[in-house]
Amino acid sequence: MKSLQQLNIRKKFPQGQAYDFRLVYTDSTKVVAVLTSPLNEDYSNQHVPYSEFPKGLKVDFYDDNRNKNTIKANYGIIYPNSDMVELRDSVELTTYDGKKLKTSQLFWDQKEDWIFTEKDFTFTDATKGTVTKGIGMDFDKQFTNVKAHKTTGILAIEEKE
Repeated sequence: MKSLQQLNIRKKFPQGQAYDFRLVYTDSTKVVAVLTSPLNEDYSNQHVPYSEFPKGLKVDFYDDNRNKNTIKANYGIIYPNSDMVELRDSVELTTYDGKKLKTSQLFWDQKEDWIFTEKDFTFTDATKGTVTKGIGMDFDKQFTNVKAHKTTGILAIEEKE
């Protein structure tokens, strides 16, 4: 019986591997993002295709004004059919204007251009001198629309007249 169970286990092997991986995303000849990783494994041969970065990755995003935002993680996986990206293990997002998000897991919905986590996070805004901690957060890529859940910390509240 054990040998039948072992036969039923499907090992997943990548279709390809790339070392010192570098991918440049462009839009109308403008560089939008640069992804680098020590190792990329291509599993596009699977029923649900994906691209895995088991040794971590770094992505530099550029806005229309050429400002650079950076995200780093010790593990990443991209699902091209659903345009979802999952980052895990020491995820750190740093914006050009000094904002920093640290969490253990982060998702990016590329179709909606929306980023979220349900894990513990620390969000630091150096320009406002604030540190926010909490569980669960979602926001757009520019950090202009931020929704934090279950938060604690030092917050700056601007009053409107």
